[in-house]
Amino acid sequence: MSSSNCQQVILFLSANPKDSGRLRLDQELRDIAEGLQRAQKREQFNLEQRLAVRPRDIQRAILDVSPQIIHFSGHGKGEQGLIFEDEIGNTKLVNGDALAGLFELFAEQVNCVVLNGCYSEVQAKAIAQYIPYVIGMNQAIGDKAAIEFAVGFYDALGAGRSIEFAYKLGCSAIRLAGIAEYLTPVLLKQPKAEEATVQPKPDIPSPSVPVAPMAQLANAPIEVFISYSHQDDNLREEFVTHLANLKRQGKITDWHDRAIEAGEEWETQIKGQLESARIILLLISPPFMASNYCYDIEMQRAMERHDAGTARVIPIILRACDWKDSPFSKLQLLPKDAKPVTQWGDRDDAFLNVVQGIRKAVESLRNK
Repeated sequence: MSSSNCQQVILFLSANPKDSGRLRLDQELRDIAEGLQRAQKREQFNLEQRLAVRPRDIQRAILDVSPQIIHFSGHGKGEQGLIFEDEIGNTKLVNGDALAGLFELFAEQVNCVVLNGCYSEVQAKAIAQYIPYVIGMNQAIGDKAAIEFAVGFYDALGAGRSIEFAYKLGCSAIRLAGIAEYLTPVLLKQPKAEEATVQPKPDIPSPSVPVAPMAQLANAPIEVFISYSHQDDNLREEFVTHLANLKRQGKITDWHDRAIEAGEEWETQIKGQLESARIILLLISPPFMASNYCYDIEMQRAMERHDAGTARVIPIILRACDWKDSPFSKLQLLPKDAKPVTQWGDRDDAFLNVVQGIRKAVESLRNK
């Protein structure tokens, strides 16, 4: 981005096909616009928008508005591509190579691309061959985190800060909101990209931002996903109380579906958290084993991630049940000797034993 006083055009593209999970894209756009309207350097930015975007709409929009920054908000499916819409509003996938080919044609004009969608790092890497700054997401990202990142990012640009600073502030905004996904955005830049930043005024030093995703990964709290049956809600609540010290020490952040707020897409939230967690706890009981969602969706996906080495799955036997020969039976179970929590003479002793096992797993992951 030039450091001159020329107006910078931001092109906001969004797609949320009718056959995909619903996202709060309107709120993201509104919050970005409001932030730019009140920004110190608001006269330097012009926000253009194209909604329900089809693949051909991308090239038309770039030709129409000649943007320097392109922001995509929507869904991503990793190697399969970003999700746009087809002629009737259903999903149309566009892969990274196709996007890279398009952006190669506009490399002299576009300076920054933000792909604010799940698993978009794959496309970001392809586009980064031609564009100085590209931001993608290395895993699933929830609505809240995506919006917080976007607002922080454009608030910083609106204040005249560099793209790198804006990226760091976006990550910091996620963390300040108490969301564990601040390691999800990834910034890719070309070696000579420093020449294309909006530099802050000489008399206003850029404050250091205490978020350097890769450098601080070892010290970041480990995300813990808790899979359980709602029929075990009381036991789950009792167990979470025993995790308090691990959370207070900054070693973990825990998430379960009771954290979903009214009006949020519950399945999107669950799947996003399940994909981002480094430790997945399965609270095993008869209702868990009987639950189609717990067993067939959450547990099966957890085991896929465990086998791929992207997450540690820890089964915790809450109540006596037939769990033999299940996919997780090959793992080390808690409490000790897989004795169900409810069969211990003192339930606090049982949960303490469980927490001690989790603590060891946390320390092992942090030391890797």
